[in-house]
Amino acid sequence: MEVVAEVVLSYSLQALFNQLRSPDLKFARQEKIRAELEIWEKKLLEIDEVLNDAEEKQITKQSVKTWLGDLRDLVYDMEDILDEFAYEALRRKVMAEADGEGSTSKVRKFIPTCCTTFTPIGCMRNVKMGCEIKDITTRLEAIYAQKAGLGLDKVAAITQSTWERPLTTSLVYEPWVYGRDADKQIIMDMLLRDEPIETNVSVVSIVAMGGMGKTTLARLVYDHPETAKHFDLKAWVCVSDQFDAVRITKTILNSVSTSQSNTDSLDFHQIQDKLGEELKGKKFLLVLDDMWNDNYNDWRCLQSPFLSGSRGSKIIVTTRSKKVANIMEGDKNLHELQNLSDNECWSVFKKHAFGNSNIDEHSNLALIGKEIVKKCGGLPLAATALGSLLRHEQREHEWNVILTSKIWDLPSDKCGILPALRLSYNHLPSPLKRCFSYCAIFPKDYEFDKRELIRLWMAESLIQHLECHRQQIEIEDLGANYFQELLSRSFFQPSSSNKSQFVMHDLVNDLAKFVGGEICFSLEKNLEGNQQQTISKKARHSSFIRDRYDIFKKFEAFYGMENLRTFIALPIDPLWDYNWLSNKVLEGLMPKLRRLRVLLLSGYRISEIPSSVGDLKHLRYLNLSRTKVKRLPDSLGNLHNLETLILSNCRKLIRLPLSIGNLNNLRHLDVTNTNLEEMPPRICKLKGLQVLSNFIVGKDNGLNVKELRNMPQLQGGLCISKLENVANVQDARDASLNKKQKLEELTIEWSAGLNDSHNARNQKDVLDSLQPHFNLNKLKIEYYGGPEFPPWIGDVSFSKMVDVNLVNCRNCTSLPCLGWLPMLKHVRIEGLKEVKIVGREFYGETCLPNKPFPSLESLSFSAMSQWEDWESPSLSEPYPCLLHLEIINCPKLIKKLPTNLPSLVHFSIGTCPQLVSPLERLPSLSKLRVQDCNEAVLRSGLELPSLTELGIDRMVGLTRLHEGCMQLLSGLQVLDIDRCDKLTCLWENGFDGIQQLQTSSCPELVSLGEKEKHELPSKLQSLKIRWCNNLEKLPNGLYRLTCLGELEIYDCPKLVSFPELGFPPMLRRLVIHSCEGLRCLPDWMMVMKDGSNNGSDVCLLEYLHIHTCPSLIGFPEGELPTTLKELKIWRCEKLESLPGGMMHHDSNTTTATSGGLHVLDIWKCPSLTFFPTGKFPSTLKKLEIWDCAQLESISKETFHSNNSSLEYLSIRSYPCLKIVPDCLYKLRELEINNCENVELLPHQLQNLTALTSLGIYRCENIKMPLSRWGLATLTSLKELTIGGIFPRVASFSDGQRPPILPTTLTFLSIQDFQNLKSLSSLALQTLTSLEDLWIQRCPKLQSFCPREGLPDTLSRLYITDCPLLKQRCSKGKGQDWPNIAHIPYVEIDDKNVFEQ
Repeated sequence: MEVVAEVVLSYSLQALFNQLRSPDLKFARQEKIRAELEIWEKKLLEIDEVLNDAEEKQITKQSVKTWLGDLRDLVYDMEDILDEFAYEALRRKVMAEADGEGSTSKVRKFIPTCCTTFTPIGCMRNVKMGCEIKDITTRLEAIYAQKAGLGLDKVAAITQSTWERPLTTSLVYEPWVYGRDADKQIIMDMLLRDEPIETNVSVVSIVAMGGMGKTTLARLVYDHPETAKHFDLKAWVCVSDQFDAVRITKTILNSVSTSQSNTDSLDFHQIQDKLGEELKGKKFLLVLDDMWNDNYNDWRCLQSPFLSGSRGSKIIVTTRSKKVANIMEGDKNLHELQNLSDNECWSVFKKHAFGNSNIDEHSNLALIGKEIVKKCGGLPLAATALGSLLRHEQREHEWNVILTSKIWDLPSDKCGILPALRLSYNHLPSPLKRCFSYCAIFPKDYEFDKRELIRLWMAESLIQHLECHRQQIEIEDLGANYFQELLSRSFFQPSSSNKSQFVMHDLVNDLAKFVGGEICFSLEKNLEGNQQQTISKKARHSSFIRDRYDIFKKFEAFYGMENLRTFIALPIDPLWDYNWLSNKVLEGLMPKLRRLRVLLLSGYRISEIPSSVGDLKHLRYLNLSRTKVKRLPDSLGNLHNLETLILSNCRKLIRLPLSIGNLNNLRHLDVTNTNLEEMPPRICKLKGLQVLSNFIVGKDNGLNVKELRNMPQLQGGLCISKLENVANVQDARDASLNKKQKLEELTIEWSAGLNDSHNARNQKDVLDSLQPHFNLNKLKIEYYGGPEFPPWIGDVSFSKMVDVNLVNCRNCTSLPCLGWLPMLKHVRIEGLKEVKIVGREFYGETCLPNKPFPSLESLSFSAMSQWEDWESPSLSEPYPCLLHLEIINCPKLIKKLPTNLPSLVHFSIGTCPQLVSPLERLPSLSKLRVQDCNEAVLRSGLELPSLTELGIDRMVGLTRLHEGCMQLLSGLQVLDIDRCDKLTCLWENGFDGIQQLQTSSCPELVSLGEKEKHELPSKLQSLKIRWCNNLEKLPNGLYRLTCLGELEIYDCPKLVSFPELGFPPMLRRLVIHSCEGLRCLPDWMMVMKDGSNNGSDVCLLEYLHIHTCPSLIGFPEGELPTTLKELKIWRCEKLESLPGGMMHHDSNTTTATSGGLHVLDIWKCPSLTFFPTGKFPSTLKKLEIWDCAQLESISKETFHSNNSSLEYLSIRSYPCLKIVPDCLYKLRELEINNCENVELLPHQLQNLTALTSLGIYRCENIKMPLSRWGLATLTSLKELTIGGIFPRVASFSDGQRPPILPTTLTFLSIQDFQNLKSLSSLALQTLTSLEDLWIQRCPKLQSFCPREGLPDTLSRLYITDCPLLKQRCSKGKGQDWPNIAHIPYVEIDDKNVFEQ
């Protein structure tokens, strides 16, 4: 019989036996409790004897599987009961320690009183606890009795009882790839091929079933050097089965943006606009990995900003579905992966099983391995999993166990899991099984952090303390070993998009959910029809994806789950988005989940934590990071089991509760980026702390720095702040930092703003005394006031040092010697105002003739106000590996910079006006940014053969780029010149290779080049000219630019016309913005009726935007090109006519293949009176007409009878409009704003059955009552805004009882009803999908809450200028407050009521 390596449940029982025998329970071994515990242990020991056989038989016998499930549930309940006793022991210990310090001691008052005195007798008298213990005994006896009828035998396990990581393992993750060379070449050819398509972007699809290596193949081509050369930008997004367009767009934006932008306040369309701007004119490669969504509308919405990219941009999509590829138009470049051959599969298996060992030494195992590979079905994932499983196994018998396992023969419908993965799991050691199955709480493609996952394992007691004692290591280190072993066995793998994170393959995630069973629960998003998920009563671990606004209804499934141990909001570490959570979750649900061990609510705008959190006596992990918490309740001191407390980025938190000193089990306290003013003195009692992110030195009798000696196990990162409070240098010595071997990162910090009255010599002695252990790899010293640095900084003994930051050390006149440090990669020097020379003391003389800074990759100097000279050593060449160099705000730096930096790639220099020496000998430099410097820096003498991108900003004296400079920068592709006041022209002869050119805010710029025939480079793809007040003309050679695809001209008031010679033949995007003198547009942008073009054979223009050109009267003769998709005309006050060809005379003028106008925006053109003859194109999807007071009304006659494309119509300040055309049946969004003459016809709105958004505002002529609009019949309507109509109405009811509004509404805004008193007729309680409710400027509105209550879906409520409602909704006081307190976000008069 095959016996599974180790049984998870047996391991759990061993942990339970340890609890039963714990000396902490000696007080509980009295009277009836002792008898109960003895019964538990005796029966469990007998059950344990048959668990190995039960684990084997459950695969084929449902009765055994059910029996094991009942037993596991019982063991969880036993653990919780015993944990109650252990908690009481901890509580007594804390009380005893307080009493030992004296009953009159101040310490005693820091101990929060527990609810009741806990004694064994009292416990049995407690009805609930007594019933639970008796119930457990009854269930145990039933399970024990069932054992006999299941035919289970006593079978010994064939493995060690405890797990240790194999000493031979040397894990270096490397994505070995076999059998995919041809596939890789096919995809590369698709990416690099320039194919004729209508848009600039094409999709390449990689299609295959799970486990075939789609992501691996995509990563191969994504990282290929040819890809990096071919594309300007690259981004990778894991889409997953939970399609979230906002998340995907944000991820792409963060990947391609040059600066980290906060998108909290932006809606989806604004985020898309920002992404479109970033991609504009650039050739990009985007990978959408693991795409499941086959909804065409979702894809069309997502892809909108991608269309801004340059020609040749590509999107790789990996998917299991050809339908997904077809929807994304990736069927033309579709590659379907085939299964690997047995030989290729064997190569994968062999690499993981044998590593670099000589396979001839294991010929017997190789024969068995080849037979195993034949069962892998050509799946790389299966071969990887089994090879990893057998990597350290030398026994032939164990290989045969895998080969002959019954799991290979199971029908696929038994579990739906690959047999190879199931085998890999079954042969895991028990501790690893428990840790892996816990990961079922993570959704597919979720990226997790190693450190955080280990902390969660600790909190769930999945890592046993006794095992740590046996191996004599810390529990965190044992957890790290577990993690590394799961990684080496391919259960985890590094994330493709974030190398510091990890993921599980989709099929491995399926396996985790299968083995986790009912115990793990993940709350799904976006259930159809507001369905509620049900949770098994046996569930212990749960997670959910944070929404922007989380209503209480979302968590109804958790009611009745009193035994739940885990409540996690994902992702664990949200980047910056703030999310709102219903108060009812904290105040109503949390107190009921009394057995929680993990509570993670990071990223919510929670401002107050209820004191009931102190009742969660089982809690071991509490994460409130990135919340708005101002204080923590004193009851936190009751959480004697707490191991991890994460408060990072709680920027409103100013103090910790005094009772935190009671948390004797606390190991991790993270208060990074908080505003703590001081730390509780008794925190020094927490001798088990492993992580303390900030130690704030107190004044006088406050926390003394020497107390750090009582925290010998500190590891990771530590900041010691407010060091000005150190009165005695001996205290700093007593801190014993040099003995803390696990400390990796150290910040030593004095407070900002100190004057020199603080003893500078004392500060030097303090810094000298805080020398850390030589294992340190990152050091930061901030606001140090000493005259020099102590010798330990830069000492060669710090051989692991990687990162050094010296910031605002105001009195230091020289830098420490850092050149000796062999592993140093990053150095930042900022605000050292007294340093005049950077020279040999920085390099270290005894380092010569070796190369100083042998590993340095990035070096930054900034705010060095006295720095004059940067000396280079004469006998050696420093910085051989330097990639990034930054010199900012060093106004006195005058002498030459170091020469011969062979590896430098990026160089940024700014505000160094006296530096006149040119940059020399930078053979690898590709990106250079020069700001506020003398133009002599770019004189002849440059040796920058690899430079491709040059940015020049505020360069003093620059009138043009000199000829010698241009010759030496022949490879330049991107040139950006900004705020150069003396610049009159860009160059004399130009750069032929430039692809992107932008010039901004150069007031003296008259022309781009001095010589007409060489004005612009022939390869130019994008030209942007902005805020050049004296630019009078564009070069005549525009028509020669056969690659120019984008031309933008902003704020050039003297530009009056365009060249007449012709049109750039590939121009697709033309933007003309704020050119006040422009009277006419170029003839060449129009097409004559005979099909010819003025000056060019072809016009491919797709996007034309004319904004704020007050002198423009009309368009040239001819018609718009048929390729035009977007036409936007804004703020052209004198424009009298629209372009010809904009309207069509029959519906067949444009087709799907020939193109046609999609978007037409006309804003603030008061001189327009009529449209050209004809009808709007049948391809038109979006039409906006705003503030055109004289323009004739659109009508039914201006649209084609078969119009089926128009989806969006927005009309504002359009007095000529009287009737909305009654033919727009496909409209999805309709807005009518400030149209005083418009009226609605009966049943007109009812015909708009596709309508999803409707806004009608300030249309005084509408008389038809709201109840007769027929809105209730519009079952697609989701957003409704009404206001500024019905000035005398007090209620929307006209006596009719049928519902007025559709129940599908998610957004409702009611504005500017001066006499409205009641909303009862709207029956808000029936709007069962409502999420947003806005009520604004309704001064007489007295009430809006129905008797039945507001919909429980409501997540946002905004009330503005409604004085009566404001009073009724006052927090904690108003009559309606109980009806709205559960809403996650309530804003009254622009203030969030929960943060007041």
